[in-house]
Parts: sequence; structure tokens; C-alpha cells
Amino acid sequence: MGNLILGDVMPDQDKGGGKHRTTWSFETRRWAILALIIGAVWLTYQELEILPPIVLALLLAYLLNPLVSYLHQRQRIPRVLAVALIYLVLILILVGAVGLLVPVLVREVRGLFAQLDQILASVSRVPFLDALGIHLTPTGLAEQLRNELATLGSILPRVIIGAVSSLFGSVLVLVLSFYLLIDTERIGREIDGLVPTDYREEWQRIKTEFDHIWSSFLRGQVILAIIIGTVVTITLMVLGVPNALFLGLLAGVLEVVPNVGPIIAMIPAVLIALFQGSNYWAIDNTIFAVIVIVAYIVIQQLENHIIVPKVIGESVNLPPVVILIGALAGANLAGVLGIFLAAPVLATSRVVGEFIIRKLLEPAE
Repeated sequence: MGNLILGDVMPDQDKGGGKHRTTWSFETRRWAILALIIGAVWLTYQELEILPPIVLALLLAYLLNPLVSYLHQRQRIPRVLAVALIYLVLILILVGAVGLLVPVLVREVRGLFAQLDQILASVSRVPFLDALGIHLTPTGLAEQLRNELATLGSILPRVIIGAVSSLFGSVLVLVLSFYLLIDTERIGREIDGLVPTDYREEWQRIKTEFDHIWSSFLRGQVILAIIIGTVVTITLMVLGVPNALFLGLLAGVLEVVPNVGPIIAMIPAVLIALFQGSNYWAIDNTIFAVIVIVAYIVIQQLENHIIVPKVIGESVNLPPVVILIGALAGANLAGVLGIFLAAPVLATSRVVGEFIIRKLLEPAE
């Protein structure tokens, strides 16, 4: 009975003395693994609030690691110095981008609020609303808008607290990713060392598949967001859509939402085109809104058939409906981060599932 639970006493002696050592039986190992899984799930559930910055730090370190490795291995720069140089350049780029974009975005938002009365008057004159029995007046819309703004004003302290918390979280992400990048090689060696010798060849193969999924997806998503944001901004500027920079930035950010993100990004652009018209072209607002819809559809088709295959390729290789369901589940579990990571997590789970099924079905030796 004791051997069943604790394992068999090995006759071999340790090098340092005469003590006998024991090995765990299959039953003990199974219960130990189960206890570790339950403990990990419970700890993750208890610490959900600190999980997002940790995940973001891991993703940022993963994205920057190839560049750090290049500077360290090819250019013979000490790893700590390579990480510091990359972070310095990254911070300078972020500061420069904020300095260039924020004033333009503030100017566009102010212009949007300045034309609010005109937009409200345009909304009240939309013909199909009267046909549906919906009667709106600029005064009523303005009053409703003031009530909504008053509601937002009441939650302003919470918004400020949330902004400060986000800033602290961003700093935490940078600090954690910095130390992760410094210790990446040592962490990788220790993980590889934990894998039993008989399984190391399979582990290396699975690790290669994991790396292909995550590297292709993450770097592809960053490049895709930049491309789409730039293309949408330039297209809307050419068409004369007001607030083109803000709408392009919105389109780039919403690329993280699979399938429905581009549709959500299109809605405000179409509404602005419908109610404000073009800055350059003397076109009827309704026709102009249709032109904007066609422009977004063309950009989406180019993205699906040219940009995505070139940038992301077959890294995920999952049906769109599976990714959409995964995104909905991810949104319920982790919000925007869950939506963004749904596709690579599903693809990784598929690789793990295929390995487990293959091991379960292979004949015993």
C-alpha cells in the first residue's frame, strides 16, 4: 500500500552518502500534476487584476527579443546595453509620435465639437427618421447631449483614477519586459532543462511551432495596424473626410478586433461623411457617405487578399468563425486583451491538443 502511494524504494545510493532515494509512482505523479494545475488556475483567478500587465510585458519582451539577440550575438553588444539602447529608441519614438499626433488629434476633436450644432441639425433633417416615426429637433438633441455630458462629468474622478492606473500599468509593463529581456536566454535554458531527455526532440519541435504562431501573429498584427491606419488616414484625407487622422488611428487600433473591428471603425467615418460632407469635393452628403463605405470595403478586401497573406500568412490557420467565437470568449475573460490574443491562444491550444491526441492514440511499447 505504501509503495502504491509513495513509490518504490530504490536500492541505489546517493553519491554523498548511504541514504536511499525513492521515485514517485504513476499514481503520485498524476495527483501531483492535478494539484499543480488546480493551484495554477486558482492563483490565476485570484490575481486576474495584475495578469494583464504581466501578459503585456511578456508580449513586448517577445516582440523585442529578436532585435536584442541580433545586437547581442551579431554586433557583440552586451545584452544589458542592447536592451537599454532599444528601450531608449522606443521611448524616443513614442515621445516623438505623441508630440506630433496629439496636437493634431486635439485640433480635430475641437473642430468636431465646434461643428456639433451643425451635425445635430443635419441629424434632425434625415428623411428616413420621419418615415419611421422618429421626430428629432436640434434643441432636443442638444439637451440630450448635455445630459450625457453631465453624466460623464459625474464619473470624471473615476476616469482620472483609471488614467493614472493605466499610466502606472504602462510603466510596470516596461520595467517587467526590460528585466525579462535581460534574462531571456537564462529563462529559456532553464525551461529546456526541465524537459526530460526523451522528450526534448518533441519539445523543440513544439516550441518551434509555438514560435511560428506567436511571432508571425504578433509582429504581423503590429505591422498590419500601422499599414491599415496609414492607408485609411491617407484615403480619408484625399476624400476630404473631416477628422481623417483620428479615424485612421481608430481603424489601426481596431485591427486587434478580428472580423468586426474594421466594421466598427467604418461606422463613425460614414456618419461624419453623411452629416458633415467633404472638405474638398462638392458632393451630396448621402453620395459621399456611400463613397466612404466603398472606400472602406475596398481597403478591407485588399487587406484580406493581399496584406494579411503577406504579413501574417498562415500562422493561425483557423476558420474565421472559430476566431470570432474565441474573441467573444476572450472578451468575457480578459476584455480587449482577450480579444487580441484569442487567435494565437486557439492556435497554440490546437498544437497542444494534436500532440496529446497523438500520444494517447499511439501504440504502447
